[in-house]
Amino acid sequence: MRSAGVRDAGMSIAHLIISDVHADVRALNAILAITSDPKFIAMYGEVRQVINLGDTIGRGNHPVETIERLLELTDEKKLVSIMGNHDEAFLSDQEIFGSSSESTGAHLELWENKRSLRFLKRLPQYWIDEKNRVLAVHGGPIDPETIPDSEKEIPDERAYMRMWQRISEAGYDFVADSGYYYTPELAFDYVEETFGRGFLILCGHEHHEACYSSVGGETKYILDDMIMRKEVFSGRVVRVRSLMRHEGVSYIARVGIAGPAGYAGLGWKTSHFGLLWESKGIDWVGLFRFEL
Repeated sequence: MRSAGVRDAGMSIAHLIISDVHADVRALNAILAITSDPKFIAMYGEVRQVINLGDTIGRGNHPVETIERLLELTDEKKLVSIMGNHDEAFLSDQEIFGSSSESTGAHLELWENKRSLRFLKRLPQYWIDEKNRVLAVHGGPIDPETIPDSEKEIPDERAYMRMWQRISEAGYDFVADSGYYYTPELAFDYVEETFGRGFLILCGHEHHEACYSSVGGETKYILDDMIMRKEVFSGRVVRVRSLMRHEGVSYIARVGIAGPAGYAGLGWKTSHFGLLWESKGIDWVGLFRFEL
């Protein structure tokens, strides 16, 4: 995973991106089974790093098991985990509407599990890989301190935190009780001014996929322009969207929800994950989805 360009072919390392696992250990295990399938490895490479974009817990019924499964991965892979809004709400003892009584009861066990609490309390709000020009967040990349006080229409500072930010599809930025909505243009401008051009911003929070690019100040929604195909891995039909990453071009890739079990009442049954890999000297970004 490096900036796109010509390099030595044959690199067989992939970087798995997950977000919004939401205490759904079944979905997490399904993703790990898919990415461990020999056919998957032959096509994309062996996963050596897992980037978890947050909301590890909340809504689902197996928070301790989910954290333990992630921690097990560190024996073989590098694990990067970011704090999500559900993670932050749990630690702040703030209730987010919609959890079942079973989920609420399961999350009470977290307070008695020192290993799980230590995992949650150590989560950062973002992670940056400057060499490979990757910025990982749960909701959005914008430092709340850079948002003018005149624009902070809601006094709750939590609404502006990175884990509560989300992409605005209204064409303008605004704030609501559910958080600060930023335009892709605003995110690209902030990241370019702060870290430089050509970054890939990875995010979750919203539960469906999205992808944007920025070239020369022009922002485009490019999800529908990505190469699309279907493959079968670990006995599951997986839909894949992919794009080549070009040097100097900035991207936002929102990977979608990994663990839909806690949202089954809303009809969610699709699991998503992302992947970064190299093939023949070119870096690729992929968005994957399958039915549980």
